[in-house]
Amino acid sequence: MFFLRVIFFSGTKMLHVLQNFYNLELFINLLWIKNALEKHEQLLNMLMDFNQDIRFSAVCNSKGEILWHSQRTGVKNIVPLADTKNTILRAVAAWQEREKVTSIVGRGLYTIASYEKIKRITIPLKEGNLLFISIGNAPLQSKKGKSYGHLVEMGKILSIVDFVNANN
Repeated sequence: MFFLRVIFFSGTKMLHVLQNFYNLELFINLLWIKNALEKHEQLLNMLMDFNQDIRFSAVCNSKGEILWHSQRTGVKNIVPLADTKNTILRAVAAWQEREKVTSIVGRGLYTIASYEKIKRITIPLKEGNLLFISIGNAPLQSKKGKSYGHLVEMGKILSIVDFVNANN
């Protein structure tokens, strides 16, 4: 019915209706973006509050663009942000490659790359986004004098991700 009425409008009225539709669509898109950013901010804040060893966390889109990030106050970057962005691009590409085997091995849950100074964790999120976390990897004391770094509580991290996804 609405469409039929629009056809009979004059050129000026038609333009006005289309402009209002565009404004409504723009408004809806802005609300969706605002909600998504609030969800990302909530997720990163909860993660940073949960684990004091998290140095940096970010939510990225499927193009590797950082949508929202958080860095612990007083912590200096070990890896420059430009290099971190390149790492995120590689991580996004790796997750896209992993999607090819989900029918065989199931959906990927997370990856951890462990280095002497940091651990990098990536977790796929909804809508093709990716959670990137950098955690300090200070050695733990071990009985044999060798340590492989700090433990990562992935169960708790994943429960925070699930909580934020379920409540937004």
